[in-house]
Amino acid sequence: MALVGLRDENVRTFAGGRVWGPHGAYEAVSAVADFAVDPRAAANHGIVDLERAAGPDGRVRFDADLCLLRPRGRGGNGRLLFVVANRGLLGGVPFSAGTPLMQIAALDELDPGDGFLLAQGWTIAWCGWQWDVTRGDGGTMGSTGVAGPAGIGLRAPTAAGVEPGRIRVEFRPDTDQDAHALSDSSLFFTFTEYPTADIDDPQALLTEQLAPDAAPRPIERERWRFVDKRTVALDGGFQAFHWYTLTYRTSLCPVVGTGLLAVRDAVSWLRRDGSFTHAFGYGVSQSGRFLRQFLHEGRNVDEGGAAVFDGVLAHIAGARRGEFNHRYAQPSLTHPLGFANLPPYDTTGLLEPQRALGAVPKLFLTNSSWEYWRGDGALVHVDPDTGDDLPDDPDARVYLLAGTDHFGAMPTALKELMPAANPVHANDVDPILRALFVALVQWACVGVEPPPSEVPRHADGTATTRAAVLERFAAAGVPVPDLDALNVTRDVDLGPRAVAGVGRWPLRLGAARPATVPAIDAGGNEIAGVALPAVAVPVAAYTGWNPRRPVPGLPTPLYEFLGSRLPLLTGPPAFAGRDTYETAVRAAARTLVAARFLLAEDIESTVREALATYDRTAAV
Repeated sequence: MALVGLRDENVRTFAGGRVWGPHGAYEAVSAVADFAVDPRAAANHGIVDLERAAGPDGRVRFDADLCLLRPRGRGGNGRLLFVVANRGLLGGVPFSAGTPLMQIAALDELDPGDGFLLAQGWTIAWCGWQWDVTRGDGGTMGSTGVAGPAGIGLRAPTAAGVEPGRIRVEFRPDTDQDAHALSDSSLFFTFTEYPTADIDDPQALLTEQLAPDAAPRPIERERWRFVDKRTVALDGGFQAFHWYTLTYRTSLCPVVGTGLLAVRDAVSWLRRDGSFTHAFGYGVSQSGRFLRQFLHEGRNVDEGGAAVFDGVLAHIAGARRGEFNHRYAQPSLTHPLGFANLPPYDTTGLLEPQRALGAVPKLFLTNSSWEYWRGDGALVHVDPDTGDDLPDDPDARVYLLAGTDHFGAMPTALKELMPAANPVHANDVDPILRALFVALVQWACVGVEPPPSEVPRHADGTATTRAAVLERFAAAGVPVPDLDALNVTRDVDLGPRAVAGVGRWPLRLGAARPATVPAIDAGGNEIAGVALPAVAVPVAAYTGWNPRRPVPGLPTPLYEFLGSRLPLLTGPPAFAGRDTYETAVRAAARTLVAARFLLAEDIESTVREALATYDRTAAV
C-alpha cells in the first residue's frame, strides 16, 4: 500500500451535527497523508523523473492533504466519491442544490445545501495533488489582498541530478501589469513559481501575440528583464489582452506526476478494508482534465493490481489533458499549450492504455457549449483528421449541455464584470449533472445502461462550423468575434524527448484540427445536446461564445469561458403569457425526467429558473 499512514488528523462535527436521513450526522476529517512508492513497480511506470527522487531504501516519499466528509461512526452506503480539487479548492459538497458556486471555504465550513449525497450516506474525499498550490493558510488571493482559502496540495519530491532545463510561462492579463510572476498566478490565485536559473540569461525569450492563434512576435531582450528569480518585467508593462510567453531555464525540478499517484493511492487506501464497494471520481475543468490524464496513463490500477475508480465523471474538460506529468510541468496553467494538447483526443483513444491494463471505469464526459467553441470539445467524439463522427466507446457516454458556458451558474453580476461584448447568461447545469451522476452510479454498480450520448453529429445535421453560426448572428447585427482570432487546436511538436516527458521550448505548431460546434435553430439556439427547460423553451438565444469587448488596434477573439444571452434571431417568443410559458417549460422538464437527464425532485427548481428568464425578458 503506497499510502503508508496519516498524521495531524483532525476530526470535527460537520454542519452543526445535522442528521442526514438514515445515515445520521457527518464529521469532517482533515489529515496529512504520507506516501512511499516504488519507482520500479509497473503501476508507477511513466511518472517522469520518479526514479531520480528515490531515497536510500529505494522508495520515493511525498505527502499531501487529505479531507473527508463521512458519516459519524463510519457507517454509510458503502460508496465513495473522490473529488479532484481544482487549484487546491474543495469547491463545495458535490451535487448539492442550494450551495454557493465553487465555495471558497475550509472543509468544516462548507455549505452542504440540500445534502443530496449526504442523505444517501456517501463518503466524500479530496486529496491534494497539485505541487504548486499554497497549502494550509492560503494567505491572500493573488493580488487582491483578500484573505484566501486554505488550499489542499501536495509536497512533491525533487528530482536529483537534473541539469537546468528550459521551461515556458504563458499569461494574458485583463489589465495592464508592470510585472508578472513566473507562474500562472493571477488576480485570484497564487502558485509556486519556477525560478529562473540565471536572471541575466541571454537565451531567455519573451514573445507576444494579439490573438490565441496568432504568430508570436519576439520582444527585444533589452526591453524586458528578470526583476528577481521569480518575477519578470517589461518596459512599459505587460498590456491587457496581449498573450505573452516567456521561455527560460530553471533548476527547480519537482516530480509533478506524483500528484497522479497521490490520487490513485488515496482512493486505494480508503478502499483497503472493503469499506467501500464502489468508488467514483469527479472533476470539473482543470480537475476534469486531470481525470482524463489519469485514465490515459492507465493509473486506474494501484501497485497491488486493484481497480481504483468504478466510474468517472469529467465535466467541462473538453478534449484536453494537462501539465500533470512531465518535467517542469505547471498544473495551474489555465490555457496550457503543449503536453495538454497532445492526442489522442477521442474517448476510445484516451482509454486505450487503461483498456490494455484492465479496470476501465464507466466514464461520463460532459461539456458546455464553450468547450466546443474553444475548438476542442467535439474532438472527444469526431475524427481529428476528417471531423467525421465517431461511434461511442462501449464504456463511455458524452453529453453536450446545450446553451451553457464554462462558468455555468456563476452569478450574472460577476460575469458582467468581465470584458465581454454581449449580455451574459447563468444557465445552471447542476440539476443535469445530478441526474447524470445517478445514471453513472446505476451503470457502474448494477449495470443499468445510461442515456445515449447527446452530442452534435454531422450525420443528423446537428453539427456545423463556427463560421456558419457566426454569419447568422452577424447578419442580425449581433457582435461576433473575428473568425481569424478564434482558438485553434493544433498539432504540437515538443521535440524528440517528449515521449519521455521532456519537452522542447519554444514548441513548434503544426496543422489545425477541425473545430465542430452545434448547429442552431431559427431562433439561434443549439439543436444538439441536453437542453435545460430554459433552453428547450427559450425566450432568448443562449450561446457558448461571447466576443471580448472591442479594443482599438487588436483583433476581437472570444472572451474565455463566457456565453451570450441574445434576442432570438426570429423575433420575440410566441407565448400567450406567462402561464402558457410555464406549461411549456413543465412539459420540457418532464421530458428530461423521462430521458433520465433530470430528477423528478429538480423539476421545480428548473421551472423557476426558466420563469426567471421569462420575467427578465418581459421586463425589457
